Amino acid sequence: MAGNFQVPMRTPDGAQSVQWVAQPDQGALEPYPVEVNAFSIMKKEASNALYDRFLKQTQRPARWQAVKGDEQQAANMPYDEAEAFCAWLGQNSGLDMRLPTEAEWEYAARSRGQAFPWATDNGQWQEGRNLPDQEQRTQHYDIGSFPANPLGIQDMANGLHEWVISDPTRDPPHVRVVKGGGDDASTSRNTIPTRGIVFPLSESSIQAKPELARLRHYPAGTAYFQHATARCVAPLKSNGAPAPTRVPSSDAPAVFDEATDKP
Repeated sequence: MAGNFQVPMRTPDGAQSVQWVAQPDQGALEPYPVEVNAFSIMKKEASNALYDRFLKQTQRPARWQAVKGDEQQAANMPYDEAEAFCAWLGQNSGLDMRLPTEAEWEYAARSRGQAFPWATDNGQWQEGRNLPDQEQRTQHYDIGSFPANPLGIQDMANGLHEWVISDPTRDPPHVRVVKGGGDDASTSRNTIPTRGIVFPLSESSIQAKPELARLRHYPAGTAYFQHATARCVAPLKSNGAPAPTRVPSSDAPAVFDEATDKP
């Protein structure tokens, strides 16, 4: 069952109740049944180092927030580049790769669909131990700085928000969806069912912000930007191995780094 779900809660006075994980104003979908086919998912969010390599090889404008020493921080990219990044990573790895669907993302975040409110090592919110300290939210952490969830996946509750493929039966075609927590505004409200709806940037908003200058060549209504990154997936064969469909390049990066959804 994807979407919102209920968990037992204990109030400060000791009383117990069952509550929905996401609140009404957090955009979570109503619970719905879905079958998720086997897939591999990246253990970590895309890094700036890998994103820079993608931009250079595909002859795209350099990223706007390059800072010395930030190579191992999560890469902030618009939606269309996140899609292209996964396709490029697949071409370099010999795999069919793409962004995850929202259901795939939730399945991985919940460690095969368990009732975990947050995608942390224990499903709980413990800032300073398995998530950033809220008093230091302006600090930018390297990817993989906090413990992995039980599947071995890191940073699904912190870092940057993550682009997912929206479901056309549940979302209008002109919006995009982000999931997960972000260090720039990380709060305990960023539960797994929570979702962000992203509308295309207006031409005036792109022109008004210097940091969006690299998006000024986009046709009107096609630029989606929300401090979000890519975490790519690949389908698995029946034996649990990623299905190679291309000849990988000689310098292909280690894509999945031991994080694979298989028994």
